[in-house]
Amino acid sequence: MTESIPRIALVGANGYGLHHRRNLEPRRRGGEIAFVGMCDTARIHEDASAPIGDIPVFDDYRAMLDATDPDVVIIATPPPTHLPIAGDAMRHGCDVYLEKPPVANLEEYAALYDVMTETGRNVQVGFQALGSHAFNTLRDAVEDGRLGDIQAVSVAGSWRRPDSYYRRSPWAGKREVNGVLVADGALANPFAHASQEAIALAGDWPLDGAIELERLRCREEIEVDDTAVWRATNRNGVRITVAVTLCGDRKIEGDIYVKGTEGEAWFEYPTDRLRLPGEAEPTQYGRTDLLENLLAHRRRGVGLISGLRRAKTFTGFLERVLNDPIPRLVDASHLERVGDDPVTILKGADQAVEDAARQGRLFSELGLPWA
Repeated sequence: MTESIPRIALVGANGYGLHHRRNLEPRRRGGEIAFVGMCDTARIHEDASAPIGDIPVFDDYRAMLDATDPDVVIIATPPPTHLPIAGDAMRHGCDVYLEKPPVANLEEYAALYDVMTETGRNVQVGFQALGSHAFNTLRDAVEDGRLGDIQAVSVAGSWRRPDSYYRRSPWAGKREVNGVLVADGALANPFAHASQEAIALAGDWPLDGAIELERLRCREEIEVDDTAVWRATNRNGVRITVAVTLCGDRKIEGDIYVKGTEGEAWFEYPTDRLRLPGEAEPTQYGRTDLLENLLAHRRRGVGLISGLRRAKTFTGFLERVLNDPIPRLVDASHLERVGDDPVTILKGADQAVEDAARQGRLFSELGLPWA
């Protein structure tokens, strides 16, 4: 398909949708795209770097589709709304940029995939880290045999989230709302990229057998994990371990270790820094923007970096997480509260996620007092 200026609309213009508005604004000013409409059920907030200006505003996405007839629809709404909005957009003739996670379970995934194939439209999922040039360099090194046979891929992440983080929306910190499971929590939301990167670096194979999962919460008022670890083996025999916390004392951006029979690589996926075997220092890489990749796919048939097909294994993992019971509450003796907008620190959590990742172990196998 060729096109002159793609017509782009946004559903969900507040929250993370503001990131998309800021990404679209310079393209709009430069005449690269036509920003034909934005939609939100709440009042859309003004922002100096992404002004509303004369962009048409709607509170019903179906009315926006009919009025603006976009080529591409960006969807940055709560995950339970993704399937109906994306389905309607594709049936209207639009390609879709769908924020992660695309859907909450494999049944929804199959329904979304069916609409995609029936309509012949494209779905790009917003796993931006897959656009990393460091990721591609590491995959190339793996395929070239520089690490030998890959045995394990593991991730350690230690961030902080204050109390206000769990007040950011009505569904924040909830396991379900009105009977619908909510994709929040450390694994399902902020560290979703960590799991998808690990799955992809292990070869994009489906997981084989059970997913071992340990989820904890350090706040009584939430119903989701803020500290968690999972482990599984894919059908290519690669062990995957992902250990993360939102209650860390020391920041670990997101360390990925890829271990092979001939060496080990280190990849800090949020910053796109990579150190391959034999290298003393990591190299800084850039990224390909996933919206630009989707537009290039429309123009020239360039392959999608994060197409819906690539999200199937992640969706199966997410379904396992969301169907898990409310995580166990950590005893207060292991916690510390700091700051004016209080942050809960789980003592030793940052070292624990690092040890779990490097050793391929669950928290319960590390002799931790809170595990």
